[in-house]
Amino acid sequence: MVLQRDRICTVFGKDDQASEVVLSFEGKEYRSPVKDGSFLISIEPHAVSTGLTMTVKGSTEIEIRDVCFGDVFYLGGQSNMELPVARTLDVSADEVAASDYPYIRQYRVTPQYNMAEDEIAELPRNSWTAAVPGKIGEMSATGFYTAKRIYDEKKIPLGLVLGAQGGSTIESWMPVEILSRFGDFEDQMKPFMGKNALTDYLKKRDAGIASWRDALSEENEEKYIRDIPEGASDFTVPGLLLKKDGTEHIGVVWFYKEFELKEEPGTDAFLYLGNLIDADQTFINGTPVGRTEYRYPPRKYPFDGSILRKGRNLISVRLILETGEGGFVAEHPYYLRTEKEQVDIAGSWKMVRGAKADAPVPVFKMGQEIPTSLYKTSVRTLKASAFAGVWWYQGESNSDAPEKYAEKFSAMISHWRELYGQKLPVITVEMCDYVDPISGIMTAGWESIQAQQRAAEQDVPDCVVVSAKDLGAPLDLHPQRKSELGERMAEAALKLYY
Repeated sequence: MVLQRDRICTVFGKDDQASEVVLSFEGKEYRSPVKDGSFLISIEPHAVSTGLTMTVKGSTEIEIRDVCFGDVFYLGGQSNMELPVARTLDVSADEVAASDYPYIRQYRVTPQYNMAEDEIAELPRNSWTAAVPGKIGEMSATGFYTAKRIYDEKKIPLGLVLGAQGGSTIESWMPVEILSRFGDFEDQMKPFMGKNALTDYLKKRDAGIASWRDALSEENEEKYIRDIPEGASDFTVPGLLLKKDGTEHIGVVWFYKEFELKEEPGTDAFLYLGNLIDADQTFINGTPVGRTEYRYPPRKYPFDGSILRKGRNLISVRLILETGEGGFVAEHPYYLRTEKEQVDIAGSWKMVRGAKADAPVPVFKMGQEIPTSLYKTSVRTLKASAFAGVWWYQGESNSDAPEKYAEKFSAMISHWRELYGQKLPVITVEMCDYVDPISGIMTAGWESIQAQQRAAEQDVPDCVVVSAKDLGAPLDLHPQRKSELGERMAEAALKLYY
């Protein structure tokens, strides 16, 4: 793990059997009584160090190895902060391949949702991930590319505590006593306040969506997988089925692309199927090669090239349109690559409508949309921890209701500083421009959030705004140019923290 240098740090946990817990570290012993099954041990400030060992002894004994002291940052926000390095390789593969940073480490705070006021969420038992080959891909891209540049300059260990959750609203990161300044959120929270109410709701959500999708299954789907059905119509990729064009279809649509290989394919093959709306299952010559359950990830499908053949081949895509509109998004790559050639698969395809649903996919909230949910599970749980500061990238989920976003952000950061008892300088990101592929516009609400984010330096003390406005592809909610964003954030961090 990485602990904050030059500050009092804490080691806390549970032990239902012991009356006292003893931490041994660098020739000293630190003791804590166990009260109601919990203990908390404070360690005196420590300079930058690596490779240390702690022993914690209660009813059992645990040895914590390879402990470092450096600078620890809390990473909050939503999917553009959460987005892993593995999703940026189209533009940063060489940089990642050349990276080996064992002293940059990430701890992931996956939320343990529990909204009941008398229940205290616990931190998940996740391991620290080091930025080393084979592991870097799991880390926050924004976090890694920023930390990499700070480390190159300062050569001190860096800990990234990743709390960001895709789809989260700013209200989910705030306590109810702060939210009450901005309106009545009780009705949004009330259904989830009972013990296990939110987890039960999320199970119901998953079951409801699965049931809706299961109803789209057909007994004889093989007829769609291996051959283009008779009567299939022409379709151009990229392209969308839209209500305004009268081509929408709630349910399954099958798409087909015949292509020719001039050479024997070999065994190493890769399909880049751009970006699809919504969920796909993709087959080549009748064999499944990839599956993605929602609209946002790029479809990158490595597969065994032995299913290919010299000459004619067939791609079959089973695409679920959850709301009636969707298809293949423009400005994304569409190609198939073998060991000897690359084939452009954009252009002329065939299409046939499959099973149809009576209504769009049922709408459920995600846990991270519910006011106070992440505050209770991913902020309050860390109140005994020490941080150098906060990195924040959020706002997309508030673009439909941007009113008072700036005031909420200011109040949130002020409360976090009070909760943690720390200065917590913050770097916040202005969102990139984004045009929704279905509507074809960047909304006024999106632009309003950007404007409020730009003003954060004036509204929040010890805050620096870094812009990602120009780093996106207009039709991509998750732009890959996170290395460039990391360069900008590191420049700000070096001034703000160092």
